[in-house]
Order: sequence, then C-alpha cells, then structure tokens
Amino acid sequence: MANLRDKIWLWGQTPGAHHFDYNLPGVNKMTPSEGLSFFGISNLCRVKMAREAEKSFLMDPWLGAPAKKLCLSLIGSGGAVPEPDMAPILEIAKNEPRVVSAVMDDFVSAARMEVFTPEVLEGFKAQLHNTLDRPLELWSVIYENDLEKPIAERARIFDVTSFWIWKGENLVNQKEYIKQIRQINDNGRLMLGVYLYDYGNKQQLTDDQMYRQLDLVGEKLATGEIEGAILCSNCVADLGFSTVDITLNWLDKL
Repeated sequence: MANLRDKIWLWGQTPGAHHFDYNLPGVNKMTPSEGLSFFGISNLCRVKMAREAEKSFLMDPWLGAPAKKLCLSLIGSGGAVPEPDMAPILEIAKNEPRVVSAVMDDFVSAARMEVFTPEVLEGFKAQLHNTLDRPLELWSVIYENDLEKPIAERARIFDVTSFWIWKGENLVNQKEYIKQIRQINDNGRLMLGVYLYDYGNKQQLTDDQMYRQLDLVGEKLATGEIEGAILCSNCVADLGFSTVDITLNWLDKL
C-alpha cells in the first residue's frame, strides 16, 4: 500500500473562506501550500469559492505550491452561474505540466444545470482534451442529495466523478451511495471526497463518523475501485478538530 498516499489530494481553498457560512470556530490561517505539507501529500485541487469568482487564476498565489499535480476549478462553489475559467486554465496549463485537470464544483444546481447542458459539457471536455499537446481531464463534484436528480446524461460526460457526502449522518449509507453513483456514471472513474467537518449540519463530525469514512476510502483505494480521495480541506485543518488527527494517523498507515 506504499503508493496509496500518492492518490490523495487536497481540496485547497483560500484561508478563512469557509468561515463565512459554516459556524466554524477559531481562525483559519493554513494556506493550500501549507495544507499539502501538513498532510504530507502532493496533489492539489485549487478551487475558488463563490466570492472569488472574479479573481483570476493567472494571479493565484498558491499555484506555486509544492504539488506534483494540480487541478483547477473550471467553475467554483455556489449555485450561481459564473463565467467558466477555461481560458486561464488552458493558459496556465500550456506552460505548467503539473496541471492535469479542471473540476466543476457544485455543478448540480437548477441554474447551473440549465446553462451547463450536456452539449456544453461535451464542449468543455473537447477543449480540455484537444487544445494543448496533452489532454487535460474534466472532473465533476456530485453529492448524495444529487443522486435522485436527472444527472446521468451529464455525469457520464466527465472523465472523473468526485463523490461527496454532505451530511455526517449519511455516512452510514456510503456503500449504497457508491453503488448508485456507479450506475449513474456508467461505472466511470471515481474519486471520493473526504470531509473533515460536517458542513451539511455546520458542526464537527464525530470520531466514529470520521473513522467510518476513512475506513471505506482505504478499502476502496486498496482494491483499486477508486482513483483517489480528496481531503477537504486546509480551511479546517488548523482548527483543532479530532478528525484532523484521525486523518493524519490514517495517512501514516497508507
């Protein structure tokens, strides 16, 4: 299992960005770069929050992070429809071989589904695959409450699905959710998101919930059933949560 740690990514966001909405304690100062070092991992998803939609990745201070691989958000968090960051991502990736993919965060919302039709997503995928001298991948974000929505046609377009469980109490259903997402994305490539905080309920995850979450991720990594896992995130890693210590111990065993 020595190489499994190489399959772990950090969901890297601006320090303090999660304190606006989720009843978090303390002050978050850890940057995405520091988050990579803190967790001892080497892959970074650099994702914009909704409030940062107008900020350009061309000036992003954390693209110099010590990452082996980078994934940049084509659209960031939220339900509104931002202008996709396709042009800056391709411009950066042209001279930065560490950029391997672009992710559409929160793409399942009424407003976003109306704009990001299957035809539009196919166009995004074609641009990422064919513009440069190497293909970039198109990744999605899907939550458990998206599974009952009519998303299959869109979900199957993405190169990689990242699946996240938003509410802590739903972690007991994670195996069933994986079966469902496998059907929806036609058994396509899958990554699992790993929350270190219960964002859906704006409270800390219990230790048992964290152990349950990580046990399944470790099992699926070991069998090769998933491409990797994404830790969310540097924005809670320095707030003193026991879930962070549990995650660090888990990483040490990979």
